[in-house]
Amino acid sequence: MTIETHSPQKFTFSIENAFTDRLEGGNPAAIVRLPSLTTLPDATLQTIARNFNQPMTVFITPLAHCESTVRPSAPGTTMATAATKARFGIRWFTPEIEVPLCGHGTLAAAAALFRGTHGACAEGLTEIRFEATSGKFPVARKVEENRVEIELDSETSEELSVEEDIELRGVLAKALGKNVPVRYTGRGAGHLRDYALIEVDTLELKNIKVNTDAFLESAFAVNVVIAPSSIPGVTFESRMFAPSAGVAEDPVCGTAHALATPYWMIAKNISESDAVLARQVSARGGELRILSDVGERKIKLVGQVRNVCKGELYI
Repeated sequence: MTIETHSPQKFTFSIENAFTDRLEGGNPAAIVRLPSLTTLPDATLQTIARNFNQPMTVFITPLAHCESTVRPSAPGTTMATAATKARFGIRWFTPEIEVPLCGHGTLAAAAALFRGTHGACAEGLTEIRFEATSGKFPVARKVEENRVEIELDSETSEELSVEEDIELRGVLAKALGKNVPVRYTGRGAGHLRDYALIEVDTLELKNIKVNTDAFLESAFAVNVVIAPSSIPGVTFESRMFAPSAGVAEDPVCGTAHALATPYWMIAKNISESDAVLARQVSARGGELRILSDVGERKIKLVGQVRNVCKGELYI
């Protein structure tokens, strides 16, 4: 009896910690480079994400050759500099579901490509336009050594109705405790309509023992809790909970800040010309430097990314 064997397909992967330079910090993401986003069935992509069991697994594929453009020479110099751009397709999966957008996964994927971990498009790559099947088009730029900037669509929030507020406050009492003062409850607009934004009046957000299962009763898939910071230079702190999406608590969430930052800047009368330093105070923790254009509904998040490992995935 002859048994046929087939060589497995091999794909490069890496695991990156976004918004940190520490091995034990930031938000991990598995990055997998595919020849095409349709190379593998969706069910297989979800299985891969479940096997990696990271907060996010990101699949990327090149869409076009890099394009080099020449920037004018800087004052006092005689040579122009080349800026190289690339386009990549992208999809984001938690261990349970595919999501339409992920900030930390995008930052991690960009850093891996800039570093050359997945075969850089060309030497001098400085900008990547990601194109998602969900219709999202985040842009990443290499801004300085070991730091990457991603540009995302941001959204404002609107207060919940009386009935919705009462319901969410009941969930918060179970999740955070009855003694945590809640100053504001709202929902995101547009692509963040499944996000709840909650401001609490405490300087101990990091130390609250949260019952994450309580958020399964929330009407929102993602629950973003923000609070003032007692740390000099840090504008606000946050934690994010999405157990219905398979993420009990997200270590550092980029899209959460696409909702929280515009709210905080408006509520606290912060100028758009000022950069905001935010800290997510999960167990792993991470820092984000943020510029927000409320009028244009754009946000730029800058963070470090720590490579943890790289290898080959066999399918």
